[in-house]
Amino acid sequence: MDKVLLGAFEKLQKREHLLRVTRDQMGLGRITKEEFKEREAKILERYSLTDAEQRTYDSHLRMTRKLRG
Repeated sequence: MDKVLLGAFEKLQKREHLLRVTRDQMGLGRITKEEFKEREAKILERYSLTDAEQRTYDSHLRMTRKLRG
């Protein structure tokens, strides 16, 4: 696995973890819906994939889908 793909996976994992934590906080009433939307936007912006990472990730998905079926 090359460095670009590994970086993409790490960003996606961090993003999903932080979004899950933020959703849980809203669900428990610790933050408001407005605060949730602000945090969500910051998380998505901070952990967005670069063009190279997105291309590499899409290519990886296509290859793994071909291998599966």
